[in-house]
Amino acid sequence: MHVNIEALPDGTQSRRLVRRTMTWFILLFWTTQFSILTILRRLNMGEEEKLSYLLPRLCVTIIAIGFSFVIADRLRRLAGKSMRTKLLTAAAAALIGCFLHGAVNLAVFEVFIPESNMESFSVGLYFAALLQWFWSYAALCALVLAVTTSLELGERERRIAHLQRVAHTAQLRALRYQLNPHFMFNTLNSIAALISRREPETAEAMVENLADFLRAGLSLDPHEDIPLEREIELQSLYLAIETLRFPDRLQVEIDVPDDVRNALVPSLVTQPLIENVVRHAVATSLEPVRLKITARHEGDRLRITVQNSAAEGGLPSTPGTGVGLTNVAERLEARFDRDHIFLAERQGDGGFLVVIEIPWSTAG
Repeated sequence: MHVNIEALPDGTQSRRLVRRTMTWFILLFWTTQFSILTILRRLNMGEEEKLSYLLPRLCVTIIAIGFSFVIADRLRRLAGKSMRTKLLTAAAAALIGCFLHGAVNLAVFEVFIPESNMESFSVGLYFAALLQWFWSYAALCALVLAVTTSLELGERERRIAHLQRVAHTAQLRALRYQLNPHFMFNTLNSIAALISRREPETAEAMVENLADFLRAGLSLDPHEDIPLEREIELQSLYLAIETLRFPDRLQVEIDVPDDVRNALVPSLVTQPLIENVVRHAVATSLEPVRLKITARHEGDRLRITVQNSAAEGGLPSTPGTGVGLTNVAERLEARFDRDHIFLAERQGDGGFLVVIEIPWSTAG
Protein backbone atom coordinates (compact mmCIF):
# COMPACT_ATOMS: atom_id res chain seq x y z
CA MET A 1 0.00 0.00 0.00
CA HIS A 2 1.38 3.39 -0.94
CA VAL A 3 1.76 5.82 1.96
CA ASN A 4 2.19 9.57 1.50
CA ILE A 5 5.38 10.72 3.20
CA GLU A 6 3.58 13.80 4.52
CA ALA A 7 1.28 11.56 6.52
CA LEU A 8 3.99 9.44 8.12
CA PRO A 9 3.74 9.24 11.91
CA ASP A 10 7.21 10.74 12.49
CA GLY A 11 6.02 14.05 11.04
CA THR A 12 9.42 14.76 9.40
CA GLN A 13 7.91 16.74 6.56
CA SER A 14 5.72 18.72 8.96
CA ARG A 15 8.62 19.63 11.25
CA ARG A 16 10.68 20.83 8.30
CA LEU A 17 7.79 22.93 7.09
CA VAL A 18 7.31 24.47 10.57
CA ARG A 19 11.02 25.33 10.90
CA ARG A 20 11.20 26.81 7.42
CA THR A 21 8.04 28.87 7.95
CA MET A 22 9.22 30.12 11.36
CA THR A 23 12.64 31.08 10.01
CA TRP A 24 11.24 33.26 7.26
CA PHE A 25 8.56 34.67 9.54
CA ILE A 26 11.01 35.74 12.28
CA LEU A 27 13.42 37.26 9.78
CA LEU A 28 10.59 39.21 8.14
CA PHE A 29 9.21 40.35 11.52
CA TRP A 30 12.49 41.81 12.84
CA THR A 31 13.56 43.19 9.48
CA THR A 32 10.30 45.12 9.45
CA GLN A 33 10.88 46.31 13.03
CA PHE A 34 14.42 47.44 12.18
CA SER A 35 13.25 49.25 9.05
CA ILE A 36 10.43 51.09 10.86
CA LEU A 37 12.70 52.26 13.72
CA THR A 38 15.37 53.36 11.26
CA ILE A 39 12.85 55.40 9.26
CA LEU A 40 11.46 57.02 12.42
CA ARG A 41 14.97 57.90 13.66
CA ARG A 42 15.86 59.29 10.25
CA LEU A 43 12.89 61.64 10.41
CA ASN A 44 13.59 62.83 13.98
CA MET A 45 17.41 62.97 14.23
CA GLY A 46 20.38 64.61 12.56
CA GLU A 47 22.57 62.91 9.98
CA GLU A 48 25.37 62.13 12.46
CA GLU A 49 22.97 60.65 15.00
CA LYS A 50 21.29 58.57 12.33
CA LEU A 51 24.56 56.81 11.52
CA SER A 52 25.66 56.36 15.14
CA TYR A 53 22.40 54.62 16.07
CA LEU A 54 22.34 52.36 13.01
CA LEU A 55 25.01 49.83 14.05
CA PRO A 56 23.86 49.25 17.67
CA ARG A 57 20.26 48.96 16.46
CA LEU A 58 21.40 46.32 13.94
CA CYS A 59 23.21 44.40 16.70
CA VAL A 60 20.14 44.48 18.95
CA THR A 61 17.97 43.28 16.06
CA ILE A 62 20.31 40.35 15.37
CA ILE A 63 20.24 39.37 19.07
CA ALA A 64 16.43 39.72 19.07
CA ILE A 65 16.28 37.34 16.12
CA GLY A 66 18.25 34.84 18.20
CA PHE A 67 15.82 35.25 21.12
CA SER A 68 12.91 34.76 18.73
CA PHE A 69 14.31 31.48 17.37
CA VAL A 70 14.60 30.17 20.94
CA ILE A 71 11.03 31.25 21.72
CA ALA A 72 9.69 29.75 18.49
CA ASP A 73 11.46 26.47 19.21
CA ARG A 74 9.93 26.32 22.70
CA LEU A 75 6.46 27.09 21.37
CA ARG A 76 6.85 24.52 18.61
CA ARG A 77 7.62 21.86 21.23
CA LEU A 78 4.17 22.44 22.74
CA ALA A 79 2.52 20.52 19.89
CA GLY A 80 -0.25 18.41 21.34
CA LYS A 81 -0.55 20.48 24.53
CA SER A 82 -3.73 22.29 25.52
CA MET A 83 -4.38 25.80 24.24
CA ARG A 84 -4.27 27.09 27.82
CA THR A 85 -0.72 25.78 28.22
CA LYS A 86 0.29 27.29 24.90
CA LEU A 87 -1.13 30.72 25.75
CA LEU A 88 0.46 30.82 29.22
CA THR A 89 3.82 29.77 27.79
CA ALA A 90 3.55 32.37 25.03
CA ALA A 91 2.75 35.12 27.58
CA ALA A 92 5.70 34.09 29.76
CA ALA A 93 7.99 33.98 26.71
CA ALA A 94 6.89 37.48 25.66
CA LEU A 95 7.56 38.81 29.17
CA ILE A 96 10.99 37.22 29.40
CA GLY A 97 11.79 38.33 25.87
CA CYS A 98 10.96 41.97 26.54
CA PHE A 99 13.16 42.13 29.69
CA LEU A 100 16.07 40.42 27.94
CA HIS A 101 15.64 42.71 24.97
CA GLY A 102 15.63 45.75 27.25
CA ALA A 103 18.82 44.62 29.03
CA VAL A 104 20.58 43.88 25.74
CA ASN A 105 19.45 47.17 24.27
CA LEU A 106 20.95 49.13 27.20
CA ALA A 107 24.17 47.13 27.10
CA VAL A 108 24.72 47.40 23.35
CA PHE A 109 24.01 51.13 23.18
CA GLU A 110 26.24 51.64 26.23
CA VAL A 111 29.08 49.99 24.30
CA PHE A 112 28.61 51.93 21.06
CA ILE A 113 27.35 55.36 22.20
CA PRO A 114 27.73 55.59 26.00
CA GLU A 115 27.46 59.38 26.15
CA SER A 116 24.14 59.60 24.27
CA ASN A 117 22.77 56.46 25.88
CA MET A 118 22.87 57.64 29.49
CA GLU A 119 21.89 61.22 28.66
CA SER A 120 18.58 60.06 27.17
CA PHE A 121 17.96 57.36 29.82
CA SER A 122 15.10 57.66 32.31
CA VAL A 123 13.14 55.10 34.27
CA GLY A 124 9.88 56.19 32.70
CA LEU A 125 11.20 55.96 29.16
CA TYR A 126 12.82 52.62 29.95
CA PHE A 127 9.55 51.07 31.17
CA ALA A 128 7.71 52.58 28.22
CA ALA A 129 10.25 50.89 25.95
CA LEU A 130 9.77 47.63 27.87
CA LEU A 131 6.04 47.85 27.28
CA GLN A 132 6.62 48.42 23.58
CA TRP A 133 9.00 45.47 23.37
CA PHE A 134 6.55 43.32 25.34
CA TRP A 135 3.84 43.95 22.79
CA SER A 136 6.32 43.22 19.99
CA TYR A 137 7.26 39.89 21.52
CA ALA A 138 3.62 39.16 22.38
CA ALA A 139 2.65 39.78 18.75
CA LEU A 140 5.51 37.59 17.61
CA CYS A 141 4.53 34.80 20.02
CA ALA A 142 0.88 35.03 18.99
CA LEU A 143 1.73 34.79 15.31
CA VAL A 144 4.19 31.94 15.89
CA LEU A 145 1.55 30.15 17.95
CA ALA A 146 -1.07 30.71 15.25
CA VAL A 147 1.21 29.37 12.52
CA THR A 148 2.38 26.33 14.50
CA THR A 149 -1.17 25.53 15.60
CA SER A 150 -2.41 25.83 12.03
CA LEU A 151 0.34 23.53 10.77
CA GLU A 152 -0.33 21.16 13.65
CA LEU A 153 -4.02 21.00 12.73
CA GLY A 154 -3.11 20.43 9.09
CA GLU A 155 -0.79 17.58 10.04
CA ARG A 156 -3.46 16.12 12.30
CA GLU A 157 -5.97 16.24 9.46
CA ARG A 158 -3.49 14.49 7.15
CA ARG A 159 -2.89 11.81 9.78
CA ILE A 160 -6.63 11.37 10.31
CA ALA A 161 -7.13 11.08 6.55
CA HIS A 162 -4.29 8.54 6.39
CA LEU A 163 -5.77 6.51 9.25
CA GLN A 164 -9.21 6.67 7.64
CA ARG A 165 -7.74 5.26 4.42
CA VAL A 166 -6.05 2.49 6.38
CA ALA A 167 -9.25 1.75 8.31
CA HIS A 168 -11.29 1.80 5.11
CA THR A 169 -8.91 -0.66 3.47
CA ALA A 170 -9.02 -2.90 6.55
CA GLN A 171 -12.82 -2.77 6.54
CA LEU A 172 -13.00 -3.79 2.90
CA ARG A 173 -10.56 -6.64 3.51
CA ALA A 174 -12.52 -7.85 6.53
CA LEU A 175 -15.79 -7.78 4.62
CA ARG A 176 -14.29 -9.60 1.64
CA TYR A 177 -12.60 -12.28 3.74
CA GLN A 178 -15.79 -12.73 5.77
CA LEU A 179 -17.18 -14.53 2.73
CA ASN A 180 -14.49 -17.19 2.63
CA PRO A 181 -15.71 -19.29 5.62
CA HIS A 182 -19.31 -18.87 4.47
CA PHE A 183 -18.46 -20.01 0.96
CA MET A 184 -16.20 -22.84 2.10
CA PHE A 185 -18.87 -24.21 4.45
CA ASN A 186 -21.44 -24.47 1.68
CA THR A 187 -19.04 -25.91 -0.88
CA LEU A 188 -17.56 -28.51 1.46
CA ASN A 189 -21.09 -29.57 2.34
CA SER A 190 -21.71 -30.10 -1.36
CA ILE A 191 -18.56 -32.19 -1.71
CA ALA A 192 -19.48 -34.21 1.37
CA ALA A 193 -22.94 -34.87 -0.10
CA LEU A 194 -21.39 -36.14 -3.34
CA ILE A 195 -19.05 -38.44 -1.43
CA SER A 196 -21.93 -39.79 0.66
CA ARG A 197 -23.82 -40.57 -2.56
CA ARG A 198 -20.73 -42.46 -3.81
CA GLU A 199 -19.99 -40.08 -6.66
CA PRO A 200 -16.20 -39.79 -6.32
CA GLU A 201 -15.54 -38.58 -9.87
CA THR A 202 -18.00 -35.70 -9.51
CA ALA A 203 -16.60 -34.88 -6.05
CA GLU A 204 -13.08 -34.89 -7.50
CA ALA A 205 -14.12 -32.52 -10.29
CA MET A 206 -15.76 -30.24 -7.73
CA VAL A 207 -12.59 -30.17 -5.61
CA GLU A 208 -10.54 -29.22 -8.67
CA ASN A 209 -13.00 -26.45 -9.56
CA LEU A 210 -12.95 -25.27 -5.96
CA ALA A 211 -9.15 -25.09 -6.02
CA ASP A 212 -9.26 -23.06 -9.25
CA PHE A 213 -11.85 -20.69 -7.80
CA LEU A 214 -9.96 -20.13 -4.53
CA ARG A 215 -6.66 -19.65 -6.34
CA ALA A 216 -8.21 -17.02 -8.58
CA GLY A 217 -10.31 -15.34 -5.87
CA LEU A 218 -7.71 -15.15 -3.12
CA SER A 219 -5.16 -13.59 -5.46
CA LEU A 220 -7.37 -10.51 -5.73
CA ASP A 221 -6.79 -7.42 -3.63
CA PRO A 222 -10.05 -6.74 -1.72
CA HIS A 223 -9.37 -3.00 -1.98
CA GLU A 224 -9.12 -3.08 -5.77
CA ASP A 225 -11.98 -3.08 -8.24
CA ILE A 226 -11.86 -5.56 -11.09
CA PRO A 227 -13.39 -5.60 -14.58
CA LEU A 228 -16.88 -7.06 -14.70
CA GLU A 229 -15.61 -9.60 -17.22
CA ARG A 230 -13.20 -10.95 -14.57
CA GLU A 231 -16.03 -11.02 -12.01
CA ILE A 232 -18.15 -13.10 -14.39
CA GLU A 233 -15.24 -15.48 -15.01
CA LEU A 234 -14.87 -16.07 -11.27
CA GLN A 235 -18.59 -16.65 -10.80
CA SER A 236 -18.56 -19.05 -13.74
CA LEU A 237 -15.95 -21.10 -11.87
CA TYR A 238 -18.22 -21.18 -8.82
CA LEU A 239 -21.27 -22.08 -10.91
CA ALA A 240 -19.30 -24.89 -12.49
CA ILE A 241 -18.86 -26.32 -8.98
CA GLU A 242 -22.59 -26.15 -8.23
CA THR A 243 -23.61 -27.40 -11.65
CA LEU A 244 -21.80 -30.63 -10.86
CA ARG A 245 -23.97 -30.97 -7.77
CA PHE A 246 -27.25 -29.93 -9.40
CA PRO A 247 -26.92 -30.81 -13.09
CA ASP A 248 -30.68 -30.96 -13.65
CA ARG A 249 -31.83 -28.16 -11.36
CA LEU A 250 -29.46 -25.24 -11.97
CA GLN A 251 -30.01 -23.32 -15.19
CA VAL A 252 -27.73 -20.34 -15.69
CA GLU A 253 -28.17 -17.40 -18.06
CA ILE A 254 -25.54 -14.67 -18.18
CA ASP A 255 -26.52 -11.56 -20.11
CA VAL A 256 -23.51 -9.25 -20.01
CA PRO A 257 -22.94 -7.37 -23.30
CA ASP A 258 -19.44 -6.59 -24.51
CA ASP A 259 -19.87 -2.86 -23.87
CA VAL A 260 -20.07 -3.39 -20.08
CA ARG A 261 -17.47 -6.09 -19.61
CA ASN A 262 -14.68 -3.56 -18.91
CA ALA A 263 -16.72 -1.77 -16.21
CA LEU A 264 -15.10 -1.89 -12.76
CA VAL A 265 -16.86 -3.58 -9.82
CA PRO A 266 -15.76 -4.58 -6.29
CA SER A 267 -14.20 -8.02 -6.52
CA LEU A 268 -16.55 -10.95 -5.81
CA VAL A 269 -19.43 -8.59 -5.08
CA THR A 270 -21.91 -10.96 -6.76
CA GLN A 271 -20.55 -14.10 -5.08
CA PRO A 272 -22.85 -14.12 -2.01
CA LEU A 273 -25.87 -13.30 -4.19
CA ILE A 274 -25.29 -16.28 -6.47
CA GLU A 275 -24.46 -18.47 -3.47
CA ASN A 276 -27.80 -17.54 -1.87
CA VAL A 277 -29.65 -18.63 -5.02
CA VAL A 278 -27.98 -22.02 -4.92
CA ARG A 279 -28.49 -22.53 -1.20
CA HIS A 280 -32.06 -21.23 -0.78
CA ALA A 281 -33.60 -22.00 -4.18
CA VAL A 282 -31.70 -24.63 -6.16
CA ALA A 283 -30.87 -26.87 -3.18
CA THR A 284 -34.49 -26.96 -1.97
CA SER A 285 -36.26 -27.32 -5.32
CA LEU A 286 -37.32 -30.45 -7.22
CA GLU A 287 -37.80 -28.45 -10.43
CA PRO A 288 -35.20 -26.49 -12.42
CA VAL A 289 -34.37 -23.03 -11.05
CA ARG A 290 -33.30 -20.38 -13.52
CA LEU A 291 -30.53 -18.03 -12.41
CA LYS A 292 -30.11 -14.95 -14.56
CA ILE A 293 -27.25 -12.46 -14.25
CA THR A 294 -27.53 -9.25 -16.26
CA ALA A 295 -25.54 -6.05 -16.53
CA ARG A 296 -26.33 -2.80 -18.32
CA HIS A 297 -24.72 0.58 -18.82
CA GLU A 298 -27.38 3.17 -18.01
CA GLY A 299 -26.18 6.76 -18.27
CA ASP A 300 -23.29 7.19 -15.84
CA ARG A 301 -24.27 4.08 -13.87
CA LEU A 302 -23.67 0.35 -14.02
CA ARG A 303 -26.73 -1.75 -13.17
CA ILE A 304 -26.28 -5.41 -12.24
CA THR A 305 -29.17 -7.74 -11.45
CA VAL A 306 -29.11 -11.26 -10.04
CA GLN A 307 -32.52 -12.92 -10.35
CA ASN A 308 -33.80 -16.42 -9.81
CA SER A 309 -37.07 -18.18 -10.32
CA ALA A 310 -38.95 -19.76 -7.43
CA ALA A 311 -38.09 -23.13 -5.95
CA GLU A 312 -40.88 -25.61 -6.65
CA GLY A 313 -41.88 -28.95 -5.21
CA GLY A 314 -39.14 -29.25 -2.64
CA LEU A 315 -38.69 -28.78 1.07
CA PRO A 316 -38.91 -25.26 2.56
CA SER A 317 -35.50 -23.65 2.65
CA THR A 318 -33.88 -23.09 6.00
CA PRO A 319 -33.94 -19.45 7.14
CA GLY A 320 -30.77 -17.66 6.15
CA THR A 321 -28.55 -15.68 8.51
CA GLY A 322 -28.48 -12.69 6.19
CA VAL A 323 -24.67 -12.73 6.11
CA GLY A 324 -24.47 -12.66 2.32
CA LEU A 325 -26.84 -9.76 1.66
CA THR A 326 -25.55 -7.80 4.64
CA ASN A 327 -21.98 -8.28 3.48
CA VAL A 328 -22.74 -6.96 -0.01
CA ALA A 329 -24.65 -3.99 1.41
CA GLU A 330 -21.80 -3.09 3.77
CA ARG A 331 -19.16 -3.47 1.09
CA LEU A 332 -21.06 -1.17 -1.26
CA GLU A 333 -21.56 1.34 1.57
CA ALA A 334 -17.85 1.29 2.43
CA ARG A 335 -16.80 1.57 -1.22
CA PHE A 336 -19.30 4.09 -2.60
CA ASP A 337 -20.78 5.73 0.51
CA ARG A 338 -24.31 6.78 -0.52
CA ASP A 339 -23.61 6.86 -4.23
CA HIS A 340 -25.09 3.43 -4.92
CA ILE A 341 -28.35 1.46 -4.90
CA PHE A 342 -28.74 -1.99 -3.37
CA LEU A 343 -32.16 -3.58 -3.58
CA ALA A 344 -33.06 -7.14 -2.54
CA GLU A 345 -36.69 -8.29 -2.67
CA ARG A 346 -38.85 -11.35 -3.17
CA GLN A 347 -40.90 -11.34 -6.35
CA GLY A 348 -44.61 -12.04 -6.66
CA ASP A 349 -43.96 -15.38 -8.36
CA GLY A 350 -41.78 -16.55 -5.46
CA GLY A 351 -38.48 -15.74 -7.09
CA PHE A 352 -35.89 -13.31 -5.75
CA LEU A 353 -34.32 -10.21 -7.28
CA VAL A 354 -31.21 -8.30 -6.27
CA VAL A 355 -30.26 -5.03 -7.97
CA ILE A 356 -26.89 -3.32 -7.66
CA GLU A 357 -26.38 0.12 -9.16
CA ILE A 358 -22.98 1.82 -8.87
CA PRO A 359 -21.12 4.68 -10.60
CA TRP A 360 -19.79 3.78 -14.03
CA SER A 361 -16.02 3.50 -14.27
CA THR A 362 -13.64 1.56 -16.44
CA ALA A 363 -10.05 0.39 -16.21
CA GLY A 364 -7.62 2.88 -17.69
